[in-house]
Amino acid sequence: MANYYLHFNGSNEPSYFLWGDGATGKRHLNHETFLREIGFRQIDAFYYHWREEPKDPLNARMDGILGGLKANDCLVIQWPLPDMGKRWIQKLIDKTHEFGAKLIFLITDMISWHHGFDVPNKEDLVNIQKQLSNPVVRDEVLFLHQADGLITHSAQMAERLRQQLAMAGQELTSHVTSIGPDGYRTRYFQGRHVFDRGVDYAGALTKEQFLAQLPEDFPLNIYGTQPFQAFNKVTSHPWIDPEALPQLLRGSYGLVWDMQHPSTTDATQYARYGTSAKLPLYLAADEPVIIWSKAPSADFVDKNGIGVVIDSLDQLPSALAKITTTDYNQMLDNVERISPLIRDGFYLKRAVLNVMGLIYDRSAQNK
Repeated sequence: MANYYLHFNGSNEPSYFLWGDGATGKRHLNHETFLREIGFRQIDAFYYHWREEPKDPLNARMDGILGGLKANDCLVIQWPLPDMGKRWIQKLIDKTHEFGAKLIFLITDMISWHHGFDVPNKEDLVNIQKQLSNPVVRDEVLFLHQADGLITHSAQMAERLRQQLAMAGQELTSHVTSIGPDGYRTRYFQGRHVFDRGVDYAGALTKEQFLAQLPEDFPLNIYGTQPFQAFNKVTSHPWIDPEALPQLLRGSYGLVWDMQHPSTTDATQYARYGTSAKLPLYLAADEPVIIWSKAPSADFVDKNGIGVVIDSLDQLPSALAKITTTDYNQMLDNVERISPLIRDGFYLKRAVLNVMGLIYDRSAQNK
């Protein structure tokens, strides 16, 4: 039995695929790094567009990519895949199973959940058909149920995905685990964060204008791609490479917030079910976090005492005002207990090994 992950190259340049696409490239690199550390080997594929690729060349290409697989090998693929087309993805799945290998989808994102997707009532056939006519939703329904195992962000995400697949009469595999807070590889050598240095926010400001709803004198350190002039106490930074970013965060807290507005009524599906890439970034930098109470990682933050949990961004100034220096130093101690697990990829590694146990070890399936 051998274990592999599929890696995509986008050019012949010495770069990493999707590196400039927000946090996506770094998240993929982290996952691949952690997989290698538990014995997984890399299989390379090249990203290309050829929707009408004839059957024989496509078969030959898949044989070249997957030809080393043997029965009961394991292949991890990060979802969503690049836009290679339905035929390419289906052939990839089919060939993996033809070789007798087990396929695990590691979900890094659910694209449709960023764009207002909601699971209709099962009796609402008209709305179900409308949702299934969305190509992104259709691809998620078509491919995700074919995996032998699935690694989601949270139990909430897995349940939501079960409901989504049920719209099309499909069932999610029972071999499901979750990565929880995920991981972020960095070697962190900075000193302890200091109380009352404001809040760090790492993200593109094209969509995070909700920050303007905070008081003008609220201290913010913004690491993004757009200028931000709404605050008297804002410190703006240009885009920073995600490899360097943990070393440069200087605030007292990191803000984990993936909603357009401070009101929870505008929460996206992703914010309710997914783990923001900001969470492991801040924790890897030994920084306490601020998180929405309905986020799947809120319980993890609360029980470990590593940050502040709020119902709405409007509560943030008053919530921080109640924290004493002693409270903050205790948070730092707690974060420094958790952060080595984040930097080492413990939660991703555990999820991978657990889902493999569910797939291969039948005695583990009913526990």
